[in-house]
Amino acid sequence: MNDKAEKVYGEAFFELCLEECPDKLEGIFGELTALSGIFSENPAFEKLMGTPTVSVEEKLALIREIIESGNISEYTGNMLCVLAERSRFGCFDGIVNNFRAKYNQHFKIAEIVVTTSAPLSEDMRRKIIARMSEVTGMKVSVKEQLDPSIIGGIVIDYGSTRYDGSVRARLNAIKNELGSVIA
Repeated sequence: MNDKAEKVYGEAFFELCLEECPDKLEGIFGELTALSGIFSENPAFEKLMGTPTVSVEEKLALIREIIESGNISEYTGNMLCVLAERSRFGCFDGIVNNFRAKYNQHFKIAEIVVTTSAPLSEDMRRKIIARMSEVTGMKVSVKEQLDPSIIGGIVIDYGSTRYDGSVRARLNAIKNELGSVIA
């Protein structure tokens, strides 16, 4: 929505939490991630929070309900209230992404996405984490995706780097090689 605002809010919120409650950072990060999932499953809520005909008081009442029923920390609750007051609720996902980036940088965590055609075994998951920890020099957080179109093998995405060991990539390479020989 507004990349600059998302970056400013996300980084400022991380710095505030780091300064005032470093022992609660992991919990706050978990709250933000959970709320992001809940809000994305309920897009009508974000739309409601962005509706100018709904008063700020009504929006804050909704946020207070979330805080009370969701066992949300004071810091996360206050941030949600600020977003409601300043009509920035549409920036929430971007704020969470910027918070996540600062969190990962602070704790030296590399987020990787592993795509396979079938679920990973626990042994394979451990091997991937160990190898990618060596490659990145950081702790590794793995997000798994299933994509039957890769046929077999594995694709690992880390930042802008892709390690493609899929059968589909190998077949495409053979196809390109044969195409250049025939042409």
